[in-house]
Amino acid sequence: MGYVMLQLAVSIDGYISRKDDSVDFLSEMEPNLTESFNLFLKGIETIIMGSRTYEVMLGFGEIPFQDKKIIVLTKRDLKSDSTNIIFTNQDIESLILHETGNIWLFGGSKVIQQCINKNLIDEYQIHVVPQIIGEGIPLFLESNEIKNLNLIRLEQFGNSYTVTYKKHEY
Repeated sequence: MGYVMLQLAVSIDGYISRKDDSVDFLSEMEPNLTESFNLFLKGIETIIMGSRTYEVMLGFGEIPFQDKKIIVLTKRDLKSDSTNIIFTNQDIESLILHETGNIWLFGGSKVIQQCINKNLIDEYQIHVVPQIIGEGIPLFLESNEIKNLNLIRLEQFGNSYTVTYKKHEY
C-alpha cells in the first residue's frame, strides 16, 4: 500500500476553490513555497484526483505532472492522449491498496471525504492563504471524525503557512 498525502491550499475559511471552481485567491504564492512544493512533487509517484478536479486542471492548459502516474476517479467515459493518465471507477480503498510509493491526494472534496471516511490518508499538508472568500468548495465535507493526528511541522511562508499532520498508528 502506498503512503497517501493530502496536500493542497485553502483559504482561511477552509475553501479549496470558489463555487465556480476558480482558485484565483491562490495566485500570490510566496517563491519559497514554490520551492517547497517542487521538493514535495519530486517524492510523488502517483496522483489521485476526481474527474471534476481533472477537468478544472484541463482548463489551465496542458496537463502538468507528465512524469507522474495520474489516476482520475470517474464513472464517466473520459479519454486522454496522455499515457500517464488512467481513468477508473475502482473503489478508492482497493485502488490505494494496490499502489506503491508516495501518493498525492490532489482533490476534490468528494474524493478527500471518501479517503477520510476510510482513514486512508497518512499525512495532511494544508497550506493556508491569508484570504477569506466567504463561500466555495470546502476542504472537508461531512466526514467521519479523525482523532489520531499528530502535528509534525508548521512552516511560515511570508504571510501564509503550511501545517502538516501525520496519522498516528497505535
